[in-house]
Amino acid sequence: MAQSNATQTFTCALTGLSPLTDPIVTPSGYVCSRKLLLTKLSENGGVDPFDTAGTRRLDESALVELHTASGVAGGAAPPRPPKATSLPSLLGMLQHEFDAVLLELYDTRKALEETRRELSSALYQNDAAVRVVARVVRERDVARGRLEEFLAGDGAAQREAAAAVSDSAPTTAAAEPQKRGREEEAAAAMDVDAPAKKAKTDDEAVSDDLTKIPKAELAAMSSTWKILSKGRKSIAKLKRSEEETSKNEALLSTLEDKEKEKKVNLGKSSAKAGVLCMFGLKHGDVEYIVSGGHDKTAIVYNVTTGQIAATLAGAGGVVTAVHGMVFQDKMLVVTGSTDGFLRVYSVLLTGEGGDEPLLLGSAEIMGTKGIHPINVTVHPSSTSDEARILVASSEGSIGLYKWSGDGSEEPTELKMVTRLESKEEGTKFTSGCMHPDGFIYIAGTEDGQLIVWDLKTQAVAGTLKGHDGSPIDFITISENGYHVATSTSSSVNSPIHIWDLRKLKLSATITPTDVGSVTSLAFDPTATYLAYAGEESTKVCVAKDWERVVCTLTLPKSGGKKGKKKSPSGGVVWGGKGFVAKEGEEGKVWLATGCDGQRPVRFWGIE
Repeated sequence: MAQSNATQTFTCALTGLSPLTDPIVTPSGYVCSRKLLLTKLSENGGVDPFDTAGTRRLDESALVELHTASGVAGGAAPPRPPKATSLPSLLGMLQHEFDAVLLELYDTRKALEETRRELSSALYQNDAAVRVVARVVRERDVARGRLEEFLAGDGAAQREAAAAVSDSAPTTAAAEPQKRGREEEAAAAMDVDAPAKKAKTDDEAVSDDLTKIPKAELAAMSSTWKILSKGRKSIAKLKRSEEETSKNEALLSTLEDKEKEKKVNLGKSSAKAGVLCMFGLKHGDVEYIVSGGHDKTAIVYNVTTGQIAATLAGAGGVVTAVHGMVFQDKMLVVTGSTDGFLRVYSVLLTGEGGDEPLLLGSAEIMGTKGIHPINVTVHPSSTSDEARILVASSEGSIGLYKWSGDGSEEPTELKMVTRLESKEEGTKFTSGCMHPDGFIYIAGTEDGQLIVWDLKTQAVAGTLKGHDGSPIDFITISENGYHVATSTSSSVNSPIHIWDLRKLKLSATITPTDVGSVTSLAFDPTATYLAYAGEESTKVCVAKDWERVVCTLTLPKSGGKKGKKKSPSGGVVWGGKGFVAKEGEEGKVWLATGCDGQRPVRFWGIE
């Protein structure tokens, strides 16, 4: 009998588990765990859980404790549960637990995704609200300032008029009509002069405040923006059939034909080899390329005739930035050089030749010694008699300069009308580019940031961080205004980043294999393809399918010394009639590339 008690086990009537370490018996004859039963009683208010009617009371004093023969409750070794007595049962239990874990994981992930969506929506709404509040605050401050100026000017005018009337008015009763007449004349004069004085004061205040673009300049830029935005939308809506896409890619593949490769040496042969900047222009059916390099000159090359149209001299340093715009019979070219100067030239396009380019004006970039332009852009609102030029300088500022023609051939000093600076101290710009609409300017910094400026409000619209903190050496924006491509030459394997300007976030990266350090980027005029060039080759990929390369243009190995450091400079220019030519004509596309360390500009697709 003692042996039987030693192996006695109890099963809890509440949980069905055994053995129990603290078995007790209730007055109704049920065996269960003391701990579990007391917990149950505290939850249901002391009612016997085994009473079906739920009316019988039960307290701890009515419980009977069970003991084994050894005196230790539940001293027997715990037996296996019935479901764990065979291998199939064990596998079934494991499968059940595994399924339960998977279901719980699925529910958790679903809840996480829903939370992320809610958080994203909340952040978007918060950002929109912050921008609206900031705009309203700016408008309020401007309104307050104008109101104060108006009240101050109006009060002063009234006091002056009153003093003049009181000093000169007769004191006799007979002169009362004359007095009233003079008061009316003074009031009328005050009403006429006050708006003119106010307008003059506003113009002077805006011209003195370099952090704001003057109203006249902003109005001209805004009217141009309305026109350009409509053209940009037509490019964004451009759709191509599979047949047209195949023809375009076949046309690009013809660029790989070595017989259609042309090399042109621009600049002085005695100077250091290297093309540091390039820009393409078109005048009717005639195409031009403007390049700058170590010889301190900018060259205007006529691609159609294969001749140099003009040599722009006068720079006191290496030309690092060029841009231009074509008007009826002349070309306006802007250069920036390491001597810290911005220069504007006029080149006649009469086709007769022999006309020397004219230096229209220049300006020294504000800042300490060593500051120089890293990007110059002629704003699309410019005319042949009035040019607006945006300049990004190495010390972290963007300046808006204005040139106005007075009919004189003598060069004039360009006037700075606006200077936008980053709020972060120590910010240094390494690249820059203007949006096709002319109201957004993007600057790249030496620590891998993209600062997006809204010229309409003269404020930073957003800041993007990428390239692992390496300097951003080149920026290009697609003609539809959607994508921004950036590159760094910090290492050979540095990827190209593609940013979505609408969402202000990184949308894709491109790994430039067998290209070398990427020195320049350019979207084609239809925003369908992106060309990126390096020291080893130039490749053309498809927009939105960025890793698909449709054309590879290989460069010969450079004969320069190994390990010689070169500046991350160069250029890629698209040219030709385009993919869509006139009816009955075939499309024609060519590419021109140049980079530091290589003297010639290479044309692909031109025999």
